[in-house]
Amino acid sequence: MLTDRDHKIFELMSVFGGKTFLPVLAKTFFSSEQVARNRLNVLKKDKMIKYVPTGLMSPRNAIYPTEQGIRYFQEIGLRTIRTDVSTSQVHHLMLEQITYFYLKKIGKDVQRTIVKNWSKKHHHTPDLCYTHKGKNVYVEIERTHKRPDVLAKIMTNMKKDDIHIVLYVFEDEKKMKQIGSKIPIFEKAYYVTIDKLIEASKDGKIGAVKQLDYLKTIGENEK
Repeated sequence: MLTDRDHKIFELMSVFGGKTFLPVLAKTFFSSEQVARNRLNVLKKDKMIKYVPTGLMSPRNAIYPTEQGIRYFQEIGLRTIRTDVSTSQVHHLMLEQITYFYLKKIGKDVQRTIVKNWSKKHHHTPDLCYTHKGKNVYVEIERTHKRPDVLAKIMTNMKKDDIHIVLYVFEDEKKMKQIGSKIPIFEKAYYVTIDKLIEASKDGKIGAVKQLDYLKTIGENEK
């Protein structure tokens, strides 16, 4: 029998091209990878999901609905569009899914943007977006360095979109320092690590710090 948690997992999968990953489920719906794996084994046995190799050591597999699973998606009104993901995109996508989950958990009406639709009315397409006080909050998952000219162009386009803030999400403190220190100064920029977001969500908060305040702490620590 499918549980309410199963339904929510399927909803998450439907938003992200019909797939998810064990480490994502372990950080969202379950308390550990083993507990998540136990439930996935049941869903696999019931022919609702299947594993598709990623080509990576970790995660080894992506989790997709089977044909029977897709029919169930259709029955409950979920998107059934399946998209494959390259090995270079897997870890970015995992962070995106975890971020999406916790922003939803604290009550944000977050959506995953699609370039071909979003770019019709906006200058920049973020990874995720939600609104606050009538303006868009752009959410960017940052795992790798971008060229200075690329960063400058993105920042210019976000300013043209007149956003409320941009929330940069990093996988850990090390990446936040390495990548965050290279992002152009923007008074509407905020930083948070994925673990800080998870922790702060327990109190219904995001746990982000203003870019300028964070960069000050870096400067003070390096004196």
